[in-house]
Amino acid sequence: MLAELVTQTEVAEAFVDKCVMAHVRGELTAIDAAKAKWWAAQTQSEVLDHCVQLHGGYGFMNEYRVARAWRDARVTKIWAGSNEIMKELIGRDLGL
Repeated sequence: MLAELVTQTEVAEAFVDKCVMAHVRGELTAIDAAKAKWWAAQTQSEVLDHCVQLHGGYGFMNEYRVARAWRDARVTKIWAGSNEIMKELIGRDLGL
């Protein structure tokens, strides 16, 4: 499980890094930004859900870092456009 989680995290980080570099060069499209926002928020949510599960009952106690991270991460799927809106933007660009 930890191997899967670290791999998911590193793949998301690599994609976000690629998008940051495109932004620095002035080449980041709105669609690629939406993809990065959706993918990073979704990955964060999935990874933290697994982390809470691995911690069992302690995963919900605010004394533990994983509980605070899980609670705080929820907003990333909402702010700056919800994940559903990001997928809508990406879908419209497919031209189907």
